[in-house]
Amino acid sequence: MSARWEEEYTVRIQLQERVNELQEEAQEADACQEELAMKVEQLKAELVVFKGLMSNNLTELDTKIQEKAMKVDMDICRRIDITAKLCDVAQQRNCEDMIHMFQIKVPSMGGRKRERKAAVEDTSLPESAGPRQPDGDEEESTALSINEEMQRMLNQLREYDFEDDCDSLTWEETEETLLLWEDFSGYAMAAAEAQGEQQEDSLEKVIKDTESLFKTREKEYQETIDQIELELATAKNDMNRHLHEYMEMCSMKRGLDVQMETCRRLITQSGDRKSPAFTSVPLSDPPPPPSETEESDRDVSSDSSMR
Repeated sequence: MSARWEEEYTVRIQLQERVNELQEEAQEADACQEELAMKVEQLKAELVVFKGLMSNNLTELDTKIQEKAMKVDMDICRRIDITAKLCDVAQQRNCEDMIHMFQIKVPSMGGRKRERKAAVEDTSLPESAGPRQPDGDEEESTALSINEEMQRMLNQLREYDFEDDCDSLTWEETEETLLLWEDFSGYAMAAAEAQGEQQEDSLEKVIKDTESLFKTREKEYQETIDQIELELATAKNDMNRHLHEYMEMCSMKRGLDVQMETCRRLITQSGDRKSPAFTSVPLSDPPPPPSETEESDRDVSSDSSMR
């Protein structure tokens, strides 16, 4: 009986130790579960912040792309306007060349008329000096009409409205030029020819300035396009990098979900094992100690066996 009692006592102590160990494991599992839950909440908050940053970055990139596209469109429209104005200036120059050619012909006609007048003066009477007045009036009216036409063309060129970006195309008016044009109708044809040459030089200067401006603008447009392409490539790389980071965080979240599910199953299994352990162990009283008669019988039996 004492051996059985000792055996049952030992089993009971072992079961009690096992119960304590299971309780400690359950507490550790609860602590791990709480820690994992905190990590999951933290990851969720980080995901929300990351999504907000991604959306803000995408919005900023879209805004920048739209602004760059609008600038490029405006530059293209402005370039088209400048090209049209350059065509108008070239057309005006052609008109001025035609007027200049016509002016060159007028003095030659005037010289021929003077030769004819001299021949008539040699053969005619002094009274014939009177009819020369209409020829002089006709020549003067022709010169005045030509001068008026040139003045009108110059006024059109002056009044032509250029944009702020085309400062090199604006007409440069000096005091000398203004004085020549103001007094143009009262001087001889030589002054008109000199002024026509000056006008032609000014137009050539304007065209050269315009061509240099076009080259500069084209270079700036190309630099702007290259910069936009570089920014687009950088934005694409950033988006790919953010996408990879987001995928990595999603994979980490899935791994944490798997770990949480595993811990939950372990806790459930440990709880299932713990409940039958408490029910299977009977809480019985310890066996009574052996009596004196039983001890004497054991001594007799041991002596007989020794004999």
